[in-house]
Amino acid sequence: MNSIQRYFYSVIALLACLVLIACSTVPAVNPDQPEFFKLVSLFPSDVKTSVMFDASIIASSILDLSQGKARIIVPASNGEIAALDAETGALIWKINAPAPEGQQVQLISTPVVIGNKLVTLYQCLEKGVRTSHRMAVIDLAKNKLDDNFPVLVLSAEKPAADGITTVKFNPPTAFSHAELKHLPKSGTKLGTVYAALGNSGDEQPFHGWIFEIDMDAWQLNQQKLGNSAIKNVLLTTPESKCPVTMEYGTQEMICGGGIWTPTGPGIYPSGDGFEIFVATGNGQVDINRHDYANAVLRLKPGLQFDAGCDAMLCKNFDPKNPDEACLSSCKNLFIPRLAEGNKPIKPADGECDNKNFWECLAWLDYDLGSSTPVKITLQDGRSVLVQAGKDGGAYLIDADHLGTQYDRLQIAEICGTATDGCARTWMGMIVTQPVHALINDEPVVVIPTFMPDKTHPAGLVALKITLENGKPKFQRFWQFPNPASTESLQAFRSHPSIPQLLTLGKNAEPTVWIVDIKSNGIVYGVRVKDGLPIAKHILKGTGRQLSTPLVYGNNIYIASSIPSTGKAFIEAYRIELEK
Repeated sequence: MNSIQRYFYSVIALLACLVLIACSTVPAVNPDQPEFFKLVSLFPSDVKTSVMFDASIIASSILDLSQGKARIIVPASNGEIAALDAETGALIWKINAPAPEGQQVQLISTPVVIGNKLVTLYQCLEKGVRTSHRMAVIDLAKNKLDDNFPVLVLSAEKPAADGITTVKFNPPTAFSHAELKHLPKSGTKLGTVYAALGNSGDEQPFHGWIFEIDMDAWQLNQQKLGNSAIKNVLLTTPESKCPVTMEYGTQEMICGGGIWTPTGPGIYPSGDGFEIFVATGNGQVDINRHDYANAVLRLKPGLQFDAGCDAMLCKNFDPKNPDEACLSSCKNLFIPRLAEGNKPIKPADGECDNKNFWECLAWLDYDLGSSTPVKITLQDGRSVLVQAGKDGGAYLIDADHLGTQYDRLQIAEICGTATDGCARTWMGMIVTQPVHALINDEPVVVIPTFMPDKTHPAGLVALKITLENGKPKFQRFWQFPNPASTESLQAFRSHPSIPQLLTLGKNAEPTVWIVDIKSNGIVYGVRVKDGLPIAKHILKGTGRQLSTPLVYGNNIYIASSIPSTGKAFIEAYRIELEK
């Protein structure tokens, strides 16, 4: 062996030793060993030092990275919009949404960031009455209202179902709660924004409206105060007359169809474009009159809608007892119904004893439009939608042909018993946007439930989507808290936050994070693969129902409030692995 060979083999031997040393000092990752996490406070260190808001934070906070450093955009319900430093919570700027003199602002809808532009939707009130719904743009580089986008006042008029009259957008009975959604568009600079509205109560006349806003047109037409930026409008119930004889407008199944779920429409890629899934609230369902309340609609950009139902099968459509063959024929429209083996919805107070499924949904305000649908791809390549309803049911739908309902599973019991009445029947049992992950190559969807009684368990419900004889089917997987535990009867008694899905730890496992709202809210982290709680933290404040916690890296930002004062603030934590 010559000197070169000896040198070569000595190097190989040294490297082998180094590998052995490294392997002996760094333990292998064990995917079966649970990893637990703790929340370490970023800010505030003390509530007294926090940036406080005089009004609640109902819309979700959003992340701004446009200026090279993370900032948290906080939209308060009184129209104050602030930017906080993501590490310290220090106030960077605060701007008030513009309103006519003497009027108040109500900001409930989550804004959207497009590059260095923040697009907001809010409503203006005079003596408690909504007078207008407006959109404004903040320049995130200059920290001020963007003069290139004059305030846009939403207005619309659409033909009514009778072909004679029209329906005008009515500010007092419209309400903006749904999150704004942005869609990039080829050949444009800023793309399109979708603003959806319903109503905050049941006062008629109310409808569901979606406005398609061309951001480039809005910017280019700087001198025009008209609606040149509004390119298209969808009206879900084109009824010019909405007569009611009862106190609540939805109970008679008239007009309605509001688009109000906090997380807004769902937008997904499809072929060479996009499709928009919109869930609507209670009201009139009549395919022949183009009334699409209590349904899921598939739209294309441009907001042109064709339900795609068989005209012959739907010829004699009965809104109170629709024909199954008609419903199944619809390509772009889903109307809920019970599945084989489902029990009728019969609350213990007897309110629905003389009503069928659709009448009961309306009577109890159990609208399908409470939640945003999620689209999931199965192992065989098919796509499905999972839609949760206020009725406590989870619906499994063919995403290519919405009329096909594969399954419906009641995942939350009907609120109330004969001896424990439901505290707030109108709340239902689910208002959310589910999250989903792949576990062992099988899709698992996690849906938060809540329960305004003291008898029934509530919390996170995980469902596998399996194939049974080639047909997609729900399979119960786990529930947290354990439904047999005392905690399951004490937690989640009202709307929780919207869930967030994070992948954390050395095992890179999907976890669900959610806030249970209490005088001191509780943050839970739960492992998707088995429902194991891997984190629990008590907040300084209440948390905020129906708000989505913001996640940036391993940091989580939670809207909260102080019960004694009603003031709101942001709680920020770093999620760290327990040692």
